[in-house]
Amino acid sequence: MKHPTANPKWTLPEGTALARMTREEVFDRVVANAEKLGDAKWSDVVSDRWDELFSKADGDELAQDIFKRFKEEEGRPFYAGCEIAVIEHPDLYVSRSEEATILSPDDFPEGVVGDGDNAFQAEDVTGEIMIVREVSEVDRLITEGVPEGVIGVIDDAGGTMTAPILPDFEAVICLAGTVRSHLAIIAREFGVPTLMNVRLARHLVDGEKVTVKYSTVAQNVEAYFGEDLNERAQIIPEG
Repeated sequence: MKHPTANPKWTLPEGTALARMTREEVFDRVVANAEKLGDAKWSDVVSDRWDELFSKADGDELAQDIFKRFKEEEGRPFYAGCEIAVIEHPDLYVSRSEEATILSPDDFPEGVVGDGDNAFQAEDVTGEIMIVREVSEVDRLITEGVPEGVIGVIDDAGGTMTAPILPDFEAVICLAGTVRSHLAIIAREFGVPTLMNVRLARHLVDGEKVTVKYSTVAQNVEAYFGEDLNERAQIIPEG
């Protein structure tokens, strides 16, 4: 069977509402501008006249349109990929932890506080929660070190912010991303058990003790393209 990522990107379903909206808006604008050009040849347009198909002004206008449309459909601003985005543009971005959707406890088995996609299969981990959201916190942990037995809870699926201290965590819980995200990739390289795309019945609290079922079969990367999803790994509070 042909692997789904071997298909051209534009034939695959978007993984997020933002990606879908951006593709729709850009395609519609390019088509509209192309119609205005009449019988112009593609080879002519993509050289010196590319801005006639999609100009900077088009991009600026669409960015505002997409934000408005996204906020109306999703009921929130964009999730920030880094702390500076929230600081510089609080009108556009919000941290995932602040806006994380909290599900009903009835959506989980009794005694389970959350679940997520397992990046790779490992042993179950019991440890204390440490929530890491700010660059200043990462700086401090680089200097002082990460305490033993800590399960880090982070927002950023890109993994760049926490990469310097990632190997020092006993395990990681990420509220964003998928097992295809950068964080999941480097977590597998470092051998740090990691859950991605975590759902919660309540907010996790600094210092609380939980057991995470990293022994659950790893999520299938093809599942995000329509194949059957594997079981999600559970997060169970202790005491």
